[in-house]
Formats: sequence, structure tokens, C-alpha cells
Amino acid sequence: MSRLSLMFDADRCIGCKSCEAACKQEHGLGAGEFRNRLLWTNGTDGTDGTDGTDGIDGTGIEFLFVACQHCERPACLRACPLVPKAIHKDPATGVVRLDESRCTGCGECSIACPYSAIGFDPAHHHATKCDLCHDRRRHGLDPACASVCPGRALTFGARDGLAAQAGADRRKIRDHDHFLLGPATIYLEPIGMPAADDGQWAANTAADHRQPAILEDPGRYDALKRQGGRAVHGGPKADRDRERRHAGGCNICFNCCTTEFHFQGDRLVRVTGNAADPVLQGRICPKSQLAVQLHGSDRRLTRPLKRVGARGAGRFVPIDWDRALDEIAERLRAVRESHGPEALAVFAGTRTGILATQGYIRLFSQLWGTPNVEETDPYCSASKNIAYRLVQGRAGGGNSFTEGDIGSAGLYVYFGDNQAETRPVNFGMVNDWRIRHGAGLIVVDPRRTVTAVKADRWYAIRPGTDMALGLALIHHVFTAGLQDRTFCRDWVLGWQAWRDFVRDRGYSPNWAERITDIPAAEIRALAEQIASADGCMIFASRGINQHTNAVQTNRVLMFLAAVTGNWGRRGGGFFNTTAGVPVAPDAPDHRRARPARPAIRRSPSAWLDAMTDGEPYPVKALIACNNPLSHWPDQHRTRQAFRALDLVVHIELFENETSAFADYVLPAATGIEEGEIGRACEDRRIVWIDKLMEPPGDARSDGWIWVELGKRLGYDDVLEERHKDAAVFWDEVCIDNDFLRGCTQRRLHGVPWRWARFPVADEAAAEQETLYLAGTTALNAPDGRRFPTASGKLEFWSERLEAMFAAVGLSALPAFYSEREQLIDLPYIEQVLDEGAEGADGADAALSPFSETPATAANSRIVGPGGRHPAADLRNQGYDTELVIGRPPAPQFHSWTHFAWQAQEMWPDLYVQIHPRKAEALGIRDGALVRVETSHGAVSARAWVYAGIRPSAVFMPIGWGERQPFHPWRSVNFLTDHRQRDPVSEQTNLKTLLCRVSPQAG
Repeated sequence: MSRLSLMFDADRCIGCKSCEAACKQEHGLGAGEFRNRLLWTNGTDGTDGTDGTDGIDGTGIEFLFVACQHCERPACLRACPLVPKAIHKDPATGVVRLDESRCTGCGECSIACPYSAIGFDPAHHHATKCDLCHDRRRHGLDPACASVCPGRALTFGARDGLAAQAGADRRKIRDHDHFLLGPATIYLEPIGMPAADDGQWAANTAADHRQPAILEDPGRYDALKRQGGRAVHGGPKADRDRERRHAGGCNICFNCCTTEFHFQGDRLVRVTGNAADPVLQGRICPKSQLAVQLHGSDRRLTRPLKRVGARGAGRFVPIDWDRALDEIAERLRAVRESHGPEALAVFAGTRTGILATQGYIRLFSQLWGTPNVEETDPYCSASKNIAYRLVQGRAGGGNSFTEGDIGSAGLYVYFGDNQAETRPVNFGMVNDWRIRHGAGLIVVDPRRTVTAVKADRWYAIRPGTDMALGLALIHHVFTAGLQDRTFCRDWVLGWQAWRDFVRDRGYSPNWAERITDIPAAEIRALAEQIASADGCMIFASRGINQHTNAVQTNRVLMFLAAVTGNWGRRGGGFFNTTAGVPVAPDAPDHRRARPARPAIRRSPSAWLDAMTDGEPYPVKALIACNNPLSHWPDQHRTRQAFRALDLVVHIELFENETSAFADYVLPAATGIEEGEIGRACEDRRIVWIDKLMEPPGDARSDGWIWVELGKRLGYDDVLEERHKDAAVFWDEVCIDNDFLRGCTQRRLHGVPWRWARFPVADEAAAEQETLYLAGTTALNAPDGRRFPTASGKLEFWSERLEAMFAAVGLSALPAFYSEREQLIDLPYIEQVLDEGAEGADGADAALSPFSETPATAANSRIVGPGGRHPAADLRNQGYDTELVIGRPPAPQFHSWTHFAWQAQEMWPDLYVQIHPRKAEALGIRDGALVRVETSHGAVSARAWVYAGIRPSAVFMPIGWGERQPFHPWRSVNFLTDHRQRDPVSEQTNLKTLLCRVSPQAG
């Protein structure tokens, strides 16, 4: 047998730590115990960064995979003092193995290893090290780390074969044998970097790579161990071996990864990728694997609870289901009798699942008669959904993550989308394609995210000014005659009006330079790259959506894609996160209770005045299905509003910040405990997840809860008993439309990967890789209408669109404005009327032309930079720094994953990324406690001193909360403002605020 090895490609590594999660699952490791490590280090990788300001020099993040090197002359073997030794080397494979039953934990092997590759198990007092998954290899499987790696950064095989593969790919192999031990592991040189010839490389030892201080604190392991940091994974291997496995999917994030769930008896023991999946090929991120810890957590809610203390105190007593639901129904009736059905609001988030949010809850609210039902869209993606509907006629991009479509692009441009950390498996494919095909990659983002680290060019834009950049790019496209004339003429309605408007307003690259901090020459170069590429995929996400100019910015970037011919083709398109799932069942018309009053805007933030002051009409009861007291903006105001409610019902997996304010806490099931589909997937894949296990204790599925509550209110003729079965509910209720009718249980179970890509009008319909191709007709559209709009074209200006935008104080022609809190004075949106000034009961208020259901509209105007600007007042008060808020690294997702100890091991603390120059000026060292303050509130966090961010900005991630079990911190939403919202979509500005940062003792 040939010598076995792993090959690590840092150019493909995206730092997700899926390799660590897989290793711990496979070998039953607890907190602080490692056989491999994926290190994040602050370093310079030689790529370029441009922002037009001093101090950003391309410095970013480097990744290093650390595991046993399986040396020809192992230092650990020689150092082991036992006779016979606890370490031996397989003469056939070269694999160096440790006999843990013999090891005494003396530490000699760890000291001898120059690669810092040997860990320690304090529970059993012995060393631990990688053996390339000996037990998996006996069954013909690759090591766990290589099998799941989303970026394809780890490859397993015979060392000679891997070396030959590197040569064929024209990749240089790093010489890291400075200790003359003959390591087997292959590290590839970064693409375009010369081979090291001075005998020095930072990968020689883990100690040579300096991690951010927030990742180097060994004390966090102790906290995890005290609170169950070995639970689930620990124990003999025989207790973790599977007896059966089932195909399914992960329902945590929007990558919608396909998985296999491994059981021993009724206990979930492992989650792996589904290697049969023709698209994802078994790749998964850490979140999928952390499901083992979430399902096995002893912190899960298992019984209904009733509040006995003051609201917010978190004091409860157990109560049985019948009594809890009877009391909730009685109190809901009282609210309806006193204030009307609209006084009930329902907020359902990601945790709740598509079947509940768009199925059970939709039907319940129609039967009850409240229009005040929202998901997380107003804080995530409402703006892009509206922009897609206006422009294309239907939400969601038409491309797919396949090599023949997105993989064939000549250029990838990311605006405010850190896909490498938010959807690691999808970005892993993109990054692999661009390396293999030589495609370009450009990132526009205020900080050097992991996505930007992989880019050929990074533009550190001023936050909130992507609209200005897009307008300037369009200006240059037309000025230089770079537009796709045929596509504009045939398929873009209103393109001439936009062209003339952008030209007449002078939205040139020179105009945009001061606003965006990107040199005009770079803007022109980017426009030319986009226009000349043989297919350009433009990606956008929350960095574009979570602004007060979100709809217009999305439309501007859509126009850029359209006029360069990058729409309705393979390898070219505009892609903003999820495509949505067209699940929208309706109750029979005669059973629907028609609301007498319109919805209070289209954002839960607009409910706050209704909760506290009854304006424009009272909201007195709330059913919350995730964690609004972490995730809603302006937490001071939000908590004040929650205290004013007559009834709060919280449906959740774990007790969290919202639970403490609830009158009733109802324990929920999730994923494989109830049956569900994956989240709204980016490329229209419907991933089915069977019910495979019972929820803990008396926890119940969301569907069960809504059906049982409906029974008590007389809705059991619509929310029927058999609909508690998610599979029955899906086939009978959810898919009765031409987009989903073919996504039946039979079809979904007819393939081992358990998914189908909509639209499929019937079970026999073929899936479409790319929608809206030339020569095709959109689903349900008249012949020849390529896009599902009234005109059959992409629509950017018409008299109808102009009238719609005029209703909220704007124009369909996108006049530039940014956020009110900026370091320079820029135009901003001003709300003319607030929630409490729209008529006595909301009935007299103007209705939004952009809402699919009647909802009161914003009345707004763009305020120019002249006069006294609100930002100037903030700057005079010392708010001198741009605060950017966004998603944390890949293992974390909102507050949900913080109940998995390994996610906390990987990324324990709330942090603030700050540029070294600013940190030095403020006397802040890496890892120190700091205070971040806006005019809306203050929080504490730990400093991450990082050169890959604008010197004028700091970044903080979402998801932490003060009631989390391992590393509690206050939510960053104590810093945000609920009134700064997009007048078209009600999307809240969560990305651009002014703050001040200071050291904090502690």
C-alpha cells in the first residue's frame, strides 16, 4: 500500500472549521480536545485591496490546517518512553497511530512534535492525535475532515498521487520539512506566490501563526467543560457507531445542505453529508454537524411553562399542554373581544421552518383575521423580494449552483455578500470553479471578509453607499458604450429612461469617488470587467438589503446585470440570497375572517407604538416563534413594548431572552423531530427532511401546536388533525400550485438526495437548471413572454412603476440617498409620518402599493445634504466611527447555535473588529474588553484587532444574547434603531450607524 496523506490547499480553505466538527463527531472529543485544528491567523497573503484611503494594504486572514503529519521519522514515536511504545507507525501506509489504552499522558510526544499536532484528553488522561480516521478507512471511507470540507481544501489519498495531482494542476508544494522528519502532509503554495526558499514558513508550527486573541483564550474550554462540553460526543466508540442511517437535510441555514442522519437505536449519534447528492457531493458546514449537540442538549425545553414572576424575570412553573392551550385560547378571545382580531400579532423566524411560517401560521392568521403576521424578512430580505417582483415579476434568481450554470461564469462580483461564511458550501463550489477555470473574483465590502480574502480585488466601500457605486458603474457602462444593446432593446423595459436619468444627474465615477471611497479609475475598471466578462454573476445579500435604500440599491444592481446582458443566461445573473419557497395555502373563502384594518406597515418594528400607545390601533397579544428580544432592532424600545402586552406566547427550542418575557413558553420540535423542508434555498432546491425521532419530553412540532390551538378556536375543519403529519400537510395543503405540484413526497423520496428543484408543475416535469433563457416562456405566461412580468421583459421604468414609487415619496428612477448616520453628510430618507400619526385606527392611512396584502405605507422624502444634518450632531457628540453589523463566522447562526458547545468553542465571544491604527489611538489591545456605544444604546465586546477593515469602521456580529448558557453577551441590537427603515420594503437599517468605541475595564 502507498503512503497515505492529506493535501491542504489554503486557497480553497474558507475557515469554516467543518473539519474540526467532523473530527470531534468521529472520535468522541470534548471541549479543548483536538486531533485536528483549523487556525485563523492575521497575516498578509499578497492579494490587493483598494479603498482610496490610507491604511488598507491587503492584509487579511490566513488559514492553517494542523494535524499529525505522519512523518517518516516520527519525533513523537521516538519520544514515547513506554515499552512497548504507545505510538507505532504502519509500515504499509506510513500512518502514525496512538494506542490510547497504553498512553499514560506523560506529554513527551506532544513536546517532541514540532508541528503542534498532538492534543490531550484530560478526562481520560491520554494524548490524542490524528490517525487519518483508521476506522473509517477500514470501511473504504475517507477521513472525516476531507469528506465534509465545503471548500475542497482537504484531499485524501496516496501521497504520490496527490503530489502528481498538484503537479498536473501546476501547483507548487510547500517545503515544510525543516526538522528532517519527512512529513507526509502536503501543503500547497498559494496560487501566484513563489516557493519559499529561505527555510521559513509560518506553517512550520502552530505557534508561528498568531491567532486573534479571542481565539487563544484557553479559559473558555474550562467554561464549556463545566457546562457539558463533552456531552453527546463522549463515551466509547461502540456507543457512537450507527445502526441505521437516513437521508435528509439541514434546516438551520439557507445553504440547504443534504445530509445523512446516523442513529444508534433512537439516539442521533452523527450527521454527515450525503455523498449521493449530485450538486453538494457530501459537503457540509459545521452547523449541520452541530445538530447532534442541539438534539442531544439537556437545555432543550421539554415541558410547557407558565410565568409566575414579573415579565422579564424568567420565573415559570410547568403546566400541561391542555391547560396551557386552553388558557392561551381564552386569553386570545379576550383580546379579540376588547380590541379586535388585528390586536394579535404573530412573528415567526427561521427556527420555525417553512411549513409553519408559510403554512400553518398563514392558515391560522386567515381564520383568526389578523394581518399583522411577519417573518424575519423585514430584517433580512424583504427589500430584495420586492425588487425582484418589480423587475422580474417573481422573487428569486434563476441560476443554479451547477458547473454548467454559475460554475461557467467568467467573473464573480460580490456586493455586501460574505457567502464564504454565510453559505460555505455554495461558496466552496464557486471558489473551486473560479480556481479551476481561471475566473475573476471581486468583492465590495467595508471589511475584508473571508469571501474578500479569496478575491483578486477587494474594495473597502463606505458602508451604505453601494447604490452610488452601482449608479457610477451604470454611468460608465453607457458612457463607454459597453451595454448589451440587443438585450436592452428586446428585454429591458425603461432602460432609456434610466440611462438618461443617470447621465443627467451626473452619477459618474468621479461623483461616486468621494461618496464610496473607491477611486474613479477603479470604478471604471470594474464596470469594464463586468461588461466584458463572458458571464458575470453579481451576488448581493444582507449588506445590500439591510439599509433604508435597500430596494433602490437592489434595483440598481439588477439594472447593472441586465444592461450588460447578465440575466437569463448560464453563468450570468443577479443573485440575492434565497429564491423563496412558493408555499402559500389559503383557507376557504367562506372561512376567512377579513381584517377590518390594514396591517401596521410590513415590519414588526412598526408594532412597537401599537404595543405601548395603541397607535394606529392596539396590538395587545404576540405569539413569537423565535427570539425577537435578541434579533429585533432597538432592544430598549422593544423590551418596553413587550412589557406592555397583555399576552406573550413563545414557541421555542431553548429558553432565551424572549422566553423571559413570555406568559407561556411552549417547547418546540425541529427538523428530524417533526418533518420539514430545508430553508428557502438559493437555487430553488426543495430538500425534504423526514421525521426520524421523537422530540424530547413533551415538546411538540410547530404544526401540532397550531392545529391544537386552532381546535380550541373552532378551526379544526381547516387545520385538520391529520395535518399534524408534516408529510400529509405538505402533499395535501402546501404544494397546490404550478411551481410545486410536482414536488410530492413520492418524487422527493424517489432520489437518494431527497430534493427537487422547482418549478415542477407535475411529478413527471423535468427540473430546470437555468430559468428565463432566450427562447423560453416563463411559467404560466403567454407565449413569447420570457420573464413573468406584464410586459414579458425586465421592468425598470413605466408609468405604473412611477406611480407606485410616488406613493411613498420616491421615483422609479433611482435618485441616490444613503443613511442618516454617516461620517460625511449624504442625502438620506426622512419619514414624514410615524406609526402613530396615520389616522385613529389605521383605516384612513394610505396603503402601500408594494405590499401583497393591505398594509399602511410609509410617507417619506429624500433630504439633501444641505442644512443641519443629523449626522453632524452625532459626530459633534463623539460618534466618530462607522458601525457595521452582520453575520458571524460559519459555525454560528443567530441565537440557535449558541446552545451547541462546540460552536461556542470555535467562536465563543461577541467581538468587535477594529483596525490596528484606531485600536492603537484608543489604547485598545487585541482581545481586550471594549465598550461600543451608539445614540441608541451600548454593549460590551472583545476587541479583534484586524487590518482587514476600513480604518474608520468597526464590525460586530449578531446572535449573542445575555441568557445564553456558555458565553453570554448583550445583543448588538441594543445599538440599532427601529425607526430607520426603507419606505418601500420596511427593511431596517442594521448595517450603517455611527458609534464610539472605548476601552473598558474588566
